[in-house]
Amino acid sequence: MKRLPFAVGFILICFSILSSSDLPALVHELVETDTKKRQQELIEEIVSHEPASEMVCSLLKSLPFYEPEKRGIIKEEIRCIDGKTRPFFWYIPDSYDPAKKSPLRIYLHGGVSRKEIIENPEAYVSESPFIPLADKEGYILLFPLGQIEATWWDSVGVDNVLSQIRLTKKQFNIDDNRVYMTGFSDGASGSFFFGMCHPTDFAAFLPLNGHPGGGSIDGGIHTFFVNLFNRPLSVINTDEDALYPSSKMSPMMELALQAGADLLFRIYTGIPHTFGYAEKEIPLMQNFMEIHPRIPHPPFIKWETVEKRHGRCNWLRVESVKPGSVPDWHEDHNMKLIDNVVAFGFYPDDGYKGEGIRMEKVVDSTFVALAGANDGDIVIAVGNDSVTGMKTLNDYKAKKERGDPAEITVLRNGDKFVLKGHFPPPKEYDLFRRVKPSAHVEALFDANNFRIRASQLGSFSLNIHPDMVQLDQYVLIYVNDRLCFDERVEPDIEFLLRNFLEHRDRELLYVNRISINTH
Repeated sequence: MKRLPFAVGFILICFSILSSSDLPALVHELVETDTKKRQQELIEEIVSHEPASEMVCSLLKSLPFYEPEKRGIIKEEIRCIDGKTRPFFWYIPDSYDPAKKSPLRIYLHGGVSRKEIIENPEAYVSESPFIPLADKEGYILLFPLGQIEATWWDSVGVDNVLSQIRLTKKQFNIDDNRVYMTGFSDGASGSFFFGMCHPTDFAAFLPLNGHPGGGSIDGGIHTFFVNLFNRPLSVINTDEDALYPSSKMSPMMELALQAGADLLFRIYTGIPHTFGYAEKEIPLMQNFMEIHPRIPHPPFIKWETVEKRHGRCNWLRVESVKPGSVPDWHEDHNMKLIDNVVAFGFYPDDGYKGEGIRMEKVVDSTFVALAGANDGDIVIAVGNDSVTGMKTLNDYKAKKERGDPAEITVLRNGDKFVLKGHFPPPKEYDLFRRVKPSAHVEALFDANNFRIRASQLGSFSLNIHPDMVQLDQYVLIYVNDRLCFDERVEPDIEFLLRNFLEHRDRELLYVNRISINTH
């Protein structure tokens, strides 16, 4: 063996010592900076040291966290992908210890289709019934705020929520395996949506008085009950809910169970569309969350999607769909629904303080739209009754059925108009939107083997973690029993770092990605 000159050998030894001592500082600076250019420079510098992936993972898992400047209710802002800055809130309990991992609960509010952010959000957060339990149990609360341009299911709103989770993980020592989502009404419908389209960050979902088809019906997005196989859900509806009564939700929950959903469905009786059961339910929710941490690397995944943006579940991502023949096992769990809810069909202007109720937005094909109402009209009477508030409208609707005649009086630019028409007749529609072909995948890994059963799958990728496979052995990937990959997978430090920066998940430190095209 040829010996190196002493001087050269000494320099290399010093460089090695310098590299290992610099590495923690470089990694720490990388995860703290938000500047893309500086991130790129730091990634290149870290990669140039050729560190072992185990060392980088260890550094990422042991990142330091600091005492927050403030506890209690904290208002923050975040810039969304539409260029608008939107507020959100944290609740940090006094018991928060930055040296210990804390669970995170995300609460999605109802009425997400309003034009403006909810009025007086600080009061809304301060009145949350989850705060006392957060104080007792020591978990952090995140309150996103949605609106018509950033709902819980459109691209802006989804990115908004996920970005807030990433920022929370950057600021506080969050237990990545104990992140839970709940919400009421639209917030519950949003929880269903995240469970069917973006479950990876979460351990479980707890929808309260919601509708599983919200993201599909209101957002025009293809969603699938089979995807609820991958996370447990605790679902609550009430029997006197005028919007989502348990009698209508029960058949949907039965269908979800047929599709393989991991779902517990319960009904509270004698309660309308309110969280009037909070005192009894919140401790049960806490128990459910405690016994359902996230499994970081589930060995079996079922996933269905029509597009890449909703293609990821844990270590699997569907990249593209290849339309073709559909095998018998690819079953679509959908159902026909009848819309017989009586509604005027407008969003009220919550900030309006004058006579009657101002129609902020008229919804197409509804009673007020068909009767000739315009955005900005002020409803001052329904039938023979003067409008003093929403109760007047609700009392009028309570006496009507779909197809019945109706009459409202509105003010428009100071002039009074009587608008007559009929509530639209009952309408049949699908629970879930179906206009595009979907890829359906059942993926299993065991002993370095990945077996994929696929329908209409074009291309996909698999994230690789050292706890999933032995990196010193070949990884085999079979798609519909055909061997598509038979190679060793080397750790890629740049991929590891970029993936962490994107997701901020210290439990899912993937070291590489395998991409497969089935065409």
